[in-house]
Amino acid sequence: MKCKAFWFRVCLQGPAWLLFLMFLGGCGSGPASLVGSLPGDSDLPGWTPVGEVRTYDEENLFDLVNGQADAYFAYGFEQVVTRRYENADGVELDVQVWQLARPADAYGLFTASRGGTAVAVGDGGDADPGRRIVFWQNRYYVQAFARRPVADAQLQEVAQTVAVALPETPSGEIPDLVARLPADGLLPDSVLFFHQEISIQDIIWLGGENLLGLGPETDGVLAQYQREDSRGWLLLVQYPDAAGASAGLAALQSTESAVPADVGVQGALLAAIFGEIGESAAGSLISQVLGDQ
Repeated sequence: MKCKAFWFRVCLQGPAWLLFLMFLGGCGSGPASLVGSLPGDSDLPGWTPVGEVRTYDEENLFDLVNGQADAYFAYGFEQVVTRRYENADGVELDVQVWQLARPADAYGLFTASRGGTAVAVGDGGDADPGRRIVFWQNRYYVQAFARRPVADAQLQEVAQTVAVALPETPSGEIPDLVARLPADGLLPDSVLFFHQEISIQDIIWLGGENLLGLGPETDGVLAQYQREDSRGWLLLVQYPDAAGASAGLAALQSTESAVPADVGVQGALLAAIFGEIGESAAGSLISQVLGDQ
């Protein structure tokens, strides 16, 4: 079931490009603080750096992510540094450290890319055994990807080495909006934190024209729920003000792109249910999440 759920999420529930990034070439070196988070020549026993540190910013990020830069810009992208390492067996390992605008952005990027097994690193980690490990910490998102299988312990050692070099997040803060999700029936690995429509359009298609008026100042969370024999998606959007939430409600009530099973607003918070879920279950979720606003 884990494997099936993983591939379902890759294909249908989230941007697959986050899981299988190709670490392409670049030039130059990044600011010393971010470059310093990458393991140095003697920081990883058994691994030798290959080539120089490469850095990417808003001007050249497209060179690294094959045209998917907009999906990173939606999470407050500032810069990323990368370096390749090689062990005695000739296995190559790429390490990336992404710097985002806020810890919430790093958490969001992490939720968009997980799909394997939870691991204890940073403020939250995820791994595909022997091949890949990712985690978020403070406003940083880190990925290490082996081009051939390696021992899980080696991947975890790489991740822990980077984590030690990065600033810690005060209290390991997860966005407040995520805490509003009702626990009953929640599928935890489905939780996706976002700001803009591009981050959720592989799961819920809203027309591709920013129907809900989302932007950098809106926080959103999307999560799947199991209720009896049906599943549905709960969408929460926290707007800067009540007017934004009311406009979002009106847009959802008038669109044919994605018709919600139920929808409601309380103050600046919009909640909507999508998917094959009963009317009673949908109404219950809306009431739970808006009841104590």
